[in-house]
Amino acid sequence: MGSASSSYRVIYLEVDGRIQKVVFSRFCSPCDIKELFCTALGVPRNTNLSLLDSSGAMVSIDPTMPHNTERSPYRVVPMTGGQLADKEELFQNVLTQVAEQFSRAFKINELKTEVTNRLAMLEKRVELEGMKVVEIEKCRNDIKKLREEMASRNNSNFLEDNKKLTPRRDVPSYPKYMLSQQTIDGLKKPTFDVWLWEANEYHLSKETVAALRLPSFDAWQWEPNEMLSCLEHMYHDLGLVKDFNINPITLKRWLLCIHDNYKNNPFHNFRHCFCVTQMMYSMICLCSLQEKFTQVDILILMTAAVCHDLDHPGFNNTYQINARTELAVRYNDISPLENHHCAVAFQIFSQPDCNIFSNFDPEAFKQIRQGAITLILATDMARHGEILDSFKQKVDNFDYTDEEHVTCLFPQIEEAMVQPLRESRDRYEELKQIDDAMNEVQKKKSENLTMGGKKK
Repeated sequence: MGSASSSYRVIYLEVDGRIQKVVFSRFCSPCDIKELFCTALGVPRNTNLSLLDSSGAMVSIDPTMPHNTERSPYRVVPMTGGQLADKEELFQNVLTQVAEQFSRAFKINELKTEVTNRLAMLEKRVELEGMKVVEIEKCRNDIKKLREEMASRNNSNFLEDNKKLTPRRDVPSYPKYMLSQQTIDGLKKPTFDVWLWEANEYHLSKETVAALRLPSFDAWQWEPNEMLSCLEHMYHDLGLVKDFNINPITLKRWLLCIHDNYKNNPFHNFRHCFCVTQMMYSMICLCSLQEKFTQVDILILMTAAVCHDLDHPGFNNTYQINARTELAVRYNDISPLENHHCAVAFQIFSQPDCNIFSNFDPEAFKQIRQGAITLILATDMARHGEILDSFKQKVDNFDYTDEEHVTCLFPQIEEAMVQPLRESRDRYEELKQIDDAMNEVQKKKSENLTMGGKKK
């Protein structure tokens, strides 16, 4: 009983000269208590009330209001419209004072002025940029006309009759693949099941195999899955899979993982990886390097070529060092990219499904790891001069500018490799002259735009 009675409050009110007892729960809300008082007073529930004690002090209407007795009842006074207006005015005055304090504390007026000024500057800048767009479009049209004019010239200084540029072919002039005899026979039958046909039931054509051995091989004609097939063929053709008992399925998984770890950069992408590896493969074939190097060396050369730019972020070492990137900090500004390529390569090898070296003993793997790291670190162009000087010290009286020396050193590849590269260099010079001319025109247009903007 005691606990039940303690959960209720009893308040005595003076209503029209009589004492009114009001009982409510301690858990009632102030709004509920006020409505109860309004009912006791006989006024609408939404009427605002003032509760006064015997001394005339105002009492808060809530469950924790002070207890009273019949001898000291609270007086309930309904608030009139004028009192409400005074209260509203007081409230508005308080809000105004608070707003003024906030304005002084946070400098709102100054912020408004600054924002207004910045908006005006942006509107003016947008107007000027709109005028520049018109000028830029005119420049583009002029450059387009200039290109068409240069292309139409047959006897220009940098485009001779016998060295006209030809458009790149999207597909080679020879068949890429040949179907197996079983597939050919199966296609002739109405029961041929396309769902059971697998990609390994075709192989590279003889023309493709021959073209892969040449430095003039056009990598732009091949899709990523086709380049993966070509890389797989290289490892088989060089005898690396057979000599080192590499699981063919593991080789496929490793190449797929390599592909996935090359980012979609404009240059340092998977196609660049394939170009470098294919050039290494052609050099091994044309220079008969397998007669001079061990198969382990050939495996190191090919694998380093495949891995040499893994996970390239698209920015060079100079940027990494100057920007103090995570790679530069990790490798203490010493060939950060090349060290990263090595690390990613051997992280891939650490996965059992991608480890093509799983059949090597620890000593042999250590030799392969050291060789691959050395080759990948040597791709840092900052070390090119140092490496070239070291090479020259080992080759007495060798002169790269002497064609006779080059012919004597590489008699097998004079016509097959060096000559196509010279032709590529000549074509590059032609394209460079065109590009320089276009850049000069664009530079003059930019200067004219700048001068026009200053005059305005």
